[in-house]
Amino acid sequence: MLWHYLLKIFLINKEKITMKIKYLITCAFTFSFASSSALALTINTGVGATPETTLSSAVLGSGSGITIVTGSETYQGNAAVGQSGTFTGFNLAPSSGSTPTLVLPDGVLLTSGSADLPFTNTTNQFNPIFPASGSNALLSTLSGTNTNDANLISFDFTVDPSKTSVSAQFVFGTDEFPTQTVTDIFGFFVDGVNYAKFASGELISNTPGNPTNFISNPVGSGLYGIEYNGLTPVFTVVGLLDMSLATHNIAFGVADTSDLIFDSGVFIGDLIAGTDTGGGIDPDPNQVPEPASMALIAVGLIGFTWSRRKRI
Repeated sequence: MLWHYLLKIFLINKEKITMKIKYLITCAFTFSFASSSALALTINTGVGATPETTLSSAVLGSGSGITIVTGSETYQGNAAVGQSGTFTGFNLAPSSGSTPTLVLPDGVLLTSGSADLPFTNTTNQFNPIFPASGSNALLSTLSGTNTNDANLISFDFTVDPSKTSVSAQFVFGTDEFPTQTVTDIFGFFVDGVNYAKFASGELISNTPGNPTNFISNPVGSGLYGIEYNGLTPVFTVVGLLDMSLATHNIAFGVADTSDLIFDSGVFIGDLIAGTDTGGGIDPDPNQVPEPASMALIAVGLIGFTWSRRKRI
C-alpha cells in the first residue's frame, strides 16, 4: 500500500519532482566539477626582494585577526633560487583508490630544497643542488640533531585580548618516505613552544613508526600529481598563546637533518587567531564531498523538501 501511495504522489507531481531532481543533480555536479577541476595547484617562487614580508603576509587567512608587527619578520632560506614560494589552488585528487582528496587554502610552501616542484612523481630523490641555507637552532633542538637547508619564517604579532590561540592548515610532503632513515622535520612554534606533533606524540617527520601517518605516493604510480613520495593528510595545527604576553611570536619551517638530499616541504596557510584551549594537530574535516556524496545529498534534500510540503 505504501508503494502505491508513493507512486500516486509521484505521478501527480511528476513534472515538478523531475525538474527539481534535474536541478539539484546539476548543482551537485557543477559544484563537484568546480571544486576539483577549476582549482589547479600553482606555485609561485617569485617572492621578491623581501621574502620575509611577502611570505608572512601570504600565510594569513582571510580575516585572520592577526596583526604582524612591522619589521619583526625574518626569513631563513634561499629565496633567490626558489627554495620557497606562495601557492594557490591546492587540490590534490588521487587518480584511484580510497585515498583522500587533499585540499588547502592558499598559502606558502617552504622546502629543504626547491619549491619549483614537478607535478608528477618520477624520481625517488628530488633534491636540486642549491647553495645551502644552513642550520636552524629551533629545528636542530627540536630534532635532536644538526639541521641543514633550513627554510623558516618568523614574526611577532598581536591579537585581540580575547584570543587564546592561533591555527593553520598544512600538508607535509617528503621524499624521505618511506625508505630513508635520515629524516626531515617540520616545526610550528608559538611563543617558543612546538605544536607540530602527530597524535602519537611523534614529531612531523619520517621517523620510525610514522608510516601510519603518511599517505604513500610511490614513484611512477601517478596517484597524486606532486613529486613527494609521502604526504600527510590535511592537518590543522593549533598553537596556544602565552597569555602573559601582549606581543606574541610565531616561527614555522622545515629542514633536512644530517644530510642535504631527499628533500621535503610544507604547504601551509590560513593562519588565524582563535579561542582554542588545547594545542596540537587534528585532521581537517572540511574536505570536498565526492560526486556520489553530492548526489545523495541531492536526493536527501528532495525527500526533506517533499516531507515539509506535505506537513504544511
